[in-house]
Amino acid sequence: MIRSLLKVGLLLVAGILVYNFFFGDAEEKAQSKEIFSKVRDLGREAWGLLSSEKTKFEDGKYDEAVDRIGGLYQKLNTRARQLKDTRALERLEELEAKRRDIESQLGETESEAMSASEKADIRRQWNELMKETESLMNDMEQEQ
Repeated sequence: MIRSLLKVGLLLVAGILVYNFFFGDAEEKAQSKEIFSKVRDLGREAWGLLSSEKTKFEDGKYDEAVDRIGGLYQKLNTRARQLKDTRALERLEELEAKRRDIESQLGETESEAMSASEKADIRRQWNELMKETESLMNDMEQEQ
């Protein structure tokens, strides 16, 4: 419902801008031109950001993050053993398996080109892994 309202609203705004661009008075035409130029600039900046992130991804930016989370898991594992928390140890094993899976996917992509959907899937998996790790850390803090 909200999505439909947003689409209708954007369509309405675009229609008004196009109408003013072609049929409006001088002030309305100038305003429309300014908005169109800002939208074009925004598009260029967004494209630059995506290009930059793609380069970082290809250069291994995310590999380093995967390695860091592995170190965090080692520390959490030590702490869970000290607390004798078997549930936390089991969760850590699951998270570590997910981390290794993401790491292997990243390794596979270094040797071949990765599609946008594959990148999105890896990002989704990474975000899920971070949420689960944060939840585990919060649970371990509460158990102390």
